[in-house]
Amino acid sequence: MNKRNYLATIVYDAHGADGASDEMIPRLSEIIRGVEGEVTKVENQGSHDFAYPQSKEVKAGTYLQFEISGDTEMPVRLKDKLRLEKKVDRVLIERK
Repeated sequence: MNKRNYLATIVYDAHGADGASDEMIPRLSEIIRGVEGEVTKVENQGSHDFAYPQSKEVKAGTYLQFEISGDTEMPVRLKDKLRLEKKVDRVLIERK
């Protein structure tokens, strides 16, 4: 099996939650391991305003960047799994 390296930027809504980054990093890392991915590095990039908000209530999000490795189908499985998470707003996975 060929392993590839990916950079996944996950934006989540921290509205109404205290210390949400500390809770979301292990939760998202567990989801990545569940789809047979391996987390090598996590970086919290902080909260940023959206250029194009999808709703009036959510105008900003907290950005987490994961360096992960896995097979070629892992990004598709990860996106499908993250769609089920209510806090996750946007997901960008690119090959590194």
